[in-house]
Amino acid sequence: MKKLCTGFAMLLFIILAGACSSAKEAEMETRDELSDFRSWISSTTSNVADRTEDDWQRAKDDFKMRTDELDQMQSNFSDEVREEYQHLKQQFNDADSSYVQSRQEANKMEWQSTLLGSYADLSTINNTNIREAYITFMENVRENKSTWTNADWDMAKLVLESLNNRKQELRDIPTDTEVKIKALQLEFTTLETAADVGGGN
Repeated sequence: MKKLCTGFAMLLFIILAGACSSAKEAEMETRDELSDFRSWISSTTSNVADRTEDDWQRAKDDFKMRTDELDQMQSNFSDEVREEYQHLKQQFNDADSSYVQSRQEANKMEWQSTLLGSYADLSTINNTNIREAYITFMENVRENKSTWTNADWDMAKLVLESLNNRKQELRDIPTDTEVKIKALQLEFTTLETAADVGGGN
């Protein structure tokens, strides 16, 4: 009976030691995977502003592949590792938001230059030339609208909003200028609505 108990104890010890060893191996593998992910996040998000759209899309695809694999391993994560993993994922998502915003801002500046011409630098617009800025904007809208997609109309609307914000900063705009500007703003809205009805791309 004593030998049986001893044998059982040894067997239990071997099983527990094996389970403990497997758990440690799983934890080590998890930490290695997370270390690789940490390095990748650091190098990928350090130069976001310099990325082309195709390059950043490849980074997003790579991120999805990596996180899909790591998500499958989360049952082996300690609370500390899981917290760091979530933090790293958020770090990439923040970088993605920053990239999208910077690209949109750069795109908007290009549109501002196209639609406002010499008035693209909004700081140069004052209450004596604000009317001309709106006239220039609408002349360029009329000229280009036939080829615009819905995304193009959205960019034109952003430029108009910037122009409107600049107008709000000005004081003592002549009444006849205000009337003309309102007419041009209304024309833009009418053209945009017509484009929506016409099924812009």
